Amino acid sequence: MHCFLAFKNSLKNCQKCVLKSLFCASKLCNNRRMKINSIILENFRNYKRLELDFDDSRNIIVGENAQGKTNLIEAIYLTAFAKSFRTSNSADLISFGESQGRVSTYITSEDIDKNINIVLRSDGKKMIKKDGKVIRKTTELLNNVVVIIFSPDDLRIIKDSPDRRRNFINRELSQMRPMYYDALKRYNEALREKNALLKGYFNVKKKTFTRADNLSLNDLQSGAAADERSPYDNSRRFNEEMMDIYDRQLADSGYEIIRFRKEFVEMLSSEAGEIMHKISGGREDLKIEYKTTCDFVTGPEGREILFSQIYHNRDRDIYNGYASIGPHRDDIEFYINGKDARKYGSQGQQRTIALSLKLAEIRIARQMLDEPPVLLLDDVLSELDLDRQKFLVSEIDDVQLFITSAELNDEVIRDLRGGTLFRIEEGSVTRVDKY
Repeated sequence: MHCFLAFKNSLKNCQKCVLKSLFCASKLCNNRRMKINSIILENFRNYKRLELDFDDSRNIIVGENAQGKTNLIEAIYLTAFAKSFRTSNSADLISFGESQGRVSTYITSEDIDKNINIVLRSDGKKMIKKDGKVIRKTTELLNNVVVIIFSPDDLRIIKDSPDRRRNFINRELSQMRPMYYDALKRYNEALREKNALLKGYFNVKKKTFTRADNLSLNDLQSGAAADERSPYDNSRRFNEEMMDIYDRQLADSGYEIIRFRKEFVEMLSSEAGEIMHKISGGREDLKIEYKTTCDFVTGPEGREILFSQIYHNRDRDIYNGYASIGPHRDDIEFYINGKDARKYGSQGQQRTIALSLKLAEIRIARQMLDEPPVLLLDDVLSELDLDRQKFLVSEIDDVQLFITSAELNDEVIRDLRGGTLFRIEEGSVTRVDKY
C-alpha cells in the first residue's frame, strides 16, 4: 500500500511537471509575433535604392505628402499579397524609365526567419521567390506574413459599395485561409467564362430573353413556332452544356466561399461588437450580418442546393447578360442598436465601426495563426479623434506596427512606448533611433 501511494504521488508530481511545461510552452507560443525585420527596394516607385532595418515593435514614418511614406507601406503589403492595394497593374510600381523593380523583405513568422523576394517587370509580370526558391502559386506566398492595413479609405467601408465590402472580406480571409483564396480563384475563373458566354449570346440576340425555344422577341410577337426560328437566331445557339459546367463549378467553389465568409463574419460580429461596446462606453451594440443572394445550407447537400438555385436562375441570367446570384453579389450589413448603420449611422459611428473592424481582424488573426499579424496604419490616425487614436494604440501592444503620418500627437507617441522614427523626404529616409 505504501508503494502504491508513493507511486501515486510520484505520478501527480510528474503530471504537474508536464502541465507546467505545457503552460510555459503556451506562454512562449503566445509571445511569438510576425514581423518585418528589414526591406530592400530597388527601382520601386520613388525609391531608386533603399535598405532599412525595422524595429520589432513600433515604426513611425513621418514626412510631408507625396514624399514616399505610402510607397514604403505598399512595398510591405506587396510582400504579403504579391499585389498592391493601390493599383492592379504591377508595372506601375516600377520607377519611371526602369525596366524592372525589386522588393526583398526579411520576415519572421512561426519563429522562422524567411526571405521574400519579388521582381517586378515592365510587362506586368512578377517573379516571386521564398528563400531562393521560385513560388508559382499565390497560395504559397499567402500566410507567410499576414498584414492588416488601415487607411482612410477603410473609414468609408460602411458607406461604400458592396464590392468594396466583399474585397475587404476576400483580402483578410485569403491571408488567413489560403484554401479560401483557392476557392475564390476557381469561382472567379468560372464566373468570367459564364459571363462571357452570356454576354456573347446576349449581344447576338439583343432582344432574346429565354433559352427555352431560342425565339427572338420579334418571333414571339409574330407567333412563330419553335421550328420557325429566324435564320439569324439559329446562327448562334445557346450552349447549355458549357453553362451546366460553369454553374457546377460556381456551385462547388461558391459553397466554400459562402461557408468561409459566414464563419468569418460571425467572428467579426462577436469581436467587433465587443470592441464597439467598449469604445462607446456600453451605449452602442454592433451586429454584423452576412447577406447572401442564395438560400445557403451547410452540410453535404449544400452544393446541390446552391447549384439548383443557380440553374433555376438561368433564364434571368440570359436576359440580363450576366450571372445575377452567387457570392459575387453578396454583402455585409452593420447594425447599431438594431438600426442599419449605413442608413442611420452618424459619421462618427461609422468611423468607430471601421476601427472596431480592424481591431477585430487583429484578434481573429491571433486566434487563427497563434501569433499577431503586422499592422499598417497609413495616414489614418489623423482621420480619428484623439480618444479613438489612444484606444487604437492601447489595443495593439503586441503587434509590429508601421504608422505613416505627416505629424503625430505627442500623447499618442507617449502611449506607443518606444520604437523607431523614420523621416522621409523625396524618397530619402533618415532613421532616428528612438523618439
